[in-house]
Amino acid sequence: MTACQVCRSSRIGPALDMGSHPVSSFFLPAADAPETAHRLALTQCAECGTIQLMTPVPHAALKPPYDWLFAREPEEHLDGLVDRLRALPGLEPGAAIAGLTVKDDTTLDRFRRHGFERVWRVSLAEDLGIADPCANVETVQVLTEPDRMRRVAAAHGGPADLLIVRHVIEHAESLQAFVEGLAALVRPGGYVMVEAPDCTTSLRLHDYAMVWEEHSLYFTPATLRPILEWGGFERVFEALYPLPFENCMVLVARRTGMPRTPQPDAEGQAQAGLLARYAAAFPDVTAELRRTLEAVRARGPLALFGAGHLACAFVNFHGLADLFDFVADDTPQKQGLFLPGARLPILPSAELVRRRVALCLLALSIGNEDRVIARNAGFIAAGGAFRSIFAASPRSIRGPAG
Repeated sequence: MTACQVCRSSRIGPALDMGSHPVSSFFLPAADAPETAHRLALTQCAECGTIQLMTPVPHAALKPPYDWLFAREPEEHLDGLVDRLRALPGLEPGAAIAGLTVKDDTTLDRFRRHGFERVWRVSLAEDLGIADPCANVETVQVLTEPDRMRRVAAAHGGPADLLIVRHVIEHAESLQAFVEGLAALVRPGGYVMVEAPDCTTSLRLHDYAMVWEEHSLYFTPATLRPILEWGGFERVFEALYPLPFENCMVLVARRTGMPRTPQPDAEGQAQAGLLARYAAAFPDVTAELRRTLEAVRARGPLALFGAGHLACAFVNFHGLADLFDFVADDTPQKQGLFLPGARLPILPSAELVRRRVALCLLALSIGNEDRVIARNAGFIAAGGAFRSIFAASPRSIRGPAG
C-alpha cells in the first residue's frame, strides 16, 4: 500500500505485523494438509487516523470452499433503527428500499412489514452473474463499482431512495470504487445507511482477535464518519449501539453533491497513535497468555470452543496452538476437519467431558457465552471450567475487563 484507502495520504507505515496466516474459513481435511498464507500487517494513516491492512487479502483468496458458512450480525437494534429511517424526509411507503447483500435481508423484511412494497436486493446470480454458491460478501464488495451498479439499478427500475449496507464496507479492497458503487445505487437526494463494527473496545483492551483477513479497514466512529464523501454523500445522522466485543456503528447520509476525497478532521487525526499503542502491548499480552495457560495446562488438557476466525486469531497470532488439544464445535459440517493454521482437530463438545478437559476457552460471540455454558452443564459438573478469550468478557482468561 502506498496511500491511505480513505484520504489518499502517503503518511502510512507498518505498525503491527501479525505475520502470514491462512484464511480462517479454509478448514483442513487433515492435520498435515497444505495451506496458503497471507501477510496480515496493520497500518494507521497519520492524516485521517484510519487503521487498515497494508495489503488487503485478494477477494479470490477469501472465497470459502464451502457453501454452508454464514455470518450472523447483531439485530437487536434494527426495529428502532428502521423506525428512525422511516422518519427521514421522502421515505414514504412508496419509496424504493434496496439492500446490497444477504446481510440486509432482515432489515428489508422490516420495511416490508411497514407497508413498503418497492423493496429489492442486489442478487449475486441475477444481477452480478455469479453462480458459485460459495461466493458471498468478499465477491460482492469487489463487484460494487459504479458502472456495474448503474446497470443493476436500472434493472430494478432505477436507483433506490434508501440503500441498506450492513457489515460490508470494512471488507472493501478498494474503498473509493466501493463507495462510488453505492452512490450509483442511490438516486440524487436519496439515502444510504452503512453499518460497520466499531474497533474502539478491541484497541483499548488490546484484544487482537479484532484482526481478520476479511477486513481491510478497522473503523472507529471518528474514522467512519468521512468515508461516504467518496460518493458525494452528506452525513444526516450517526448512531452507536453498544455490544460487548464490537459496538455497532451506523452512518446515514444523503446523496447531495459531487464525489470528493474524504477530508481528515480533527477528531480522526486525534486518533493517531492508537495502533502504535495497540502494537506495543502485543508482546506482553502474548507472554502473559502463555504463562497463564501453561499453569492451567499443568492441571489438565485445554480446549477452545468455536471453530471460527476468532479462535484462529487467538491461537495463531499469539502462537498458542501447542497448548490446546482440540477445538469443540457442534457444527456438523466441521466435524473431522482441522482449524486453519493451528491444525487442531475439530470435535463435538461432548469431548470436553470424555477427554477430561480442565479449561475450555470460549472463542465465539460474547453474547453467546451464557448459552454455550448452559448447554454444557455436564462439563461444569465434571469439574471443567469455561473462560473467554476476550478481554471484554466478564469471564476473560486475562482477568476482569477494564
